[in-house]
Amino acid sequence: MATIEVLPQETTDDPYQTIVIKGEVDRDTIDSLRESMEKVLSTLQKKTLVLNLEHLEFINSEGIGYLTDIYNRLSGMDKKVVIVHASDRIMDIFQLVGLNQIITCYANEEEMKANLSQ
Repeated sequence: MATIEVLPQETTDDPYQTIVIKGEVDRDTIDSLRESMEKVLSTLQKKTLVLNLEHLEFINSEGIGYLTDIYNRLSGMDKKVVIVHASDRIMDIFQLVGLNQIITCYANEEEMKANLSQ
């Protein structure tokens, strides 16, 4: 089952909010993920939403479509979404469908922070 966890901010000045997506995103779990993410998106005050996918085991096309929807919504609000810690298997899927050309993916938080501060 897919779950999300909203991580606390390291400091209140952080320009990003981190969400950890765990488990599998598929036909059976997408509605639960959408419901949880909608709560986060409706109250997001930070400039950047960071999706930590370190514990994501699987994502299907519906989940990838939803990530694209999140990207489009946040772009329309002058905000960004980035991905960190996607496994090699998940990155292979993102590269195959071109999601990594739409949503910036970073190997880790240090790389993300270095690029976001530029």
